[in-house]
Amino acid sequence: MKIKSLFIALFICLFVVSGCTSTTVNPNKISLPEDIPNFVTEKDFKKIDWDRTTVAFDTGTSSDMVGNKNKLGIIGPELKPNEVEKWLWHFWGIDQGKFTIVGYNQDTSTISPVLSDGSWSRTGVSSGKINGADASLPSNVELPKAGKWALLVYIDDQLFDTLVMDIKGK
Repeated sequence: MKIKSLFIALFICLFVVSGCTSTTVNPNKISLPEDIPNFVTEKDFKKIDWDRTTVAFDTGTSSDMVGNKNKLGIIGPELKPNEVEKWLWHFWGIDQGKFTIVGYNQDTSTISPVLSDGSWSRTGVSSGKINGADASLPSNVELPKAGKWALLVYIDDQLFDTLVMDIKGK
């Protein structure tokens, strides 16, 4: 009888102790994909200002853009999950370079390539003033799900700007 009582007490203690163990995921833990470029760091994601969302702005030409005025702007349709769209990127302060873009979902901590072919980078930011910008680049873009996304844009392996956008469902 004592062994049975001892076994039940031990079982109850183990049950209580196991119930105290946390199984929640740390929302600050960022897991970088294995194939992400090595210049993209966890610090880049921690510095995102989620309150600094993109705005529409007038460039003084016939084209309105969305982005961060006098730094980075986009002309193109509103992005919807799992739909490929063509965007024309506009850059101020640079005239050429290798373009890398990384998407980060605030709610799920998902890190995803934004270019629709699944690559992180491409060459082709070129000079030539267009719509008031110093350089431009066309690309096809796509994100896998709705939510608040930060698009981290790198030029020549250096963080250039971050666009925070709310991607609405279909």
